[in-house]
Amino acid sequence: MTKNAPPPPLTRRIDLNVGYSCNIKCSFCYYLTDVKARDRDKDLTTEQCRTLIRRHYAEGLRVLEFTGGEPTIRRDLFDLVRFAKETGFPRVSVITNGLRLSDKEYARGLAAAGVEDFLFSVHGSTAALHDSVTNVPGSFDRLMKAVRNAQSLGAKVRCNSVVTGVNLSDVYGRARLFRDLGIKTVNFILFNPIQQQTEGADESNFLRYSDAAAELKRAMTDFGPDFDKFTVRYLPFCLMPGLERHVQNVPQVHYDHDEWDYYHRSRVREPLWKWLGGLLAGAAVLPGKRFWLSCGWDHFWHAAILQAHSLLHKRMFPKCRRCSFARICGGVWNEYALRFGDSELISVPGPVLAEPWHFMDESQRAETRR
Repeated sequence: MTKNAPPPPLTRRIDLNVGYSCNIKCSFCYYLTDVKARDRDKDLTTEQCRTLIRRHYAEGLRVLEFTGGEPTIRRDLFDLVRFAKETGFPRVSVITNGLRLSDKEYARGLAAAGVEDFLFSVHGSTAALHDSVTNVPGSFDRLMKAVRNAQSLGAKVRCNSVVTGVNLSDVYGRARLFRDLGIKTVNFILFNPIQQQTEGADESNFLRYSDAAAELKRAMTDFGPDFDKFTVRYLPFCLMPGLERHVQNVPQVHYDHDEWDYYHRSRVREPLWKWLGGLLAGAAVLPGKRFWLSCGWDHFWHAAILQAHSLLHKRMFPKCRRCSFARICGGVWNEYALRFGDSELISVPGPVLAEPWHFMDESQRAETRR
């Protein structure tokens, strides 16, 4: 950040996790234990969802994203979307596996209720691979119908794709598929070995960062110019020289307007004592406090809550602490560090960068419109 230049605006998007019930069972799922239990008593009630919608709007958030689990299996989703629009949210989004949206009338109904942004989860470029990950035969073909249905309605269509050891060699194929579908915003997310995902997780999901980087570089080189936004989540910057603008780790999420505000998200999802304790702990150890205070208190507290998240879930090796990217990268997941160590990582020389958005150009920060 140049002297006296203001920081870029924080995202005003928030997710509303309606519960963990789902109609597929992805092998890498964050919440697979809860999904398999299919205990709908743990899902939010309609009134609980309405309360959160009102609260998020009152806190200044302006893009609401329904997620789960799978939000489209709820009978009240249309009503909740309409309620969000009536509350004042200018934009409403749904994250989905696409099964229900393969029915064009259902897709048309969601759009009529007020959804104008669909984020589809695509985990293979072929039916054989995607269906093996979701454990639902025919899910790929229905997903492709859902994407086309959403596009025909003029909605914004984005795609998330988790990269695991199972589908790593298909990264290039998925990038090509997204290009051929005319999708302009894609996000590849590396399998994140945190507690929820490692308890009973299939070993085939784990992968090395260096192997993922090689496949992602190849896809970016050939297909990157075809997208408005090609993002990779949770990959150390040091492994993507020259392509750092595509990489987002924990410190970057608050400056990508297609991503969620974790400051407000954690206030809803955690007990007050835990949220406040994490916030204060993150503020106490936040590097570059003077820099953050110069950005304003809002940015300071958003950075502090992300620092608390890193304290709990990530580790920085000595070579990471000496790296130019130390403050904007955030280290590696604890479980990954235990499994693979630091042999792949490189300590990049140079002055320590302070701004998480240092490599993020406007296309990576903005909320995409298509």
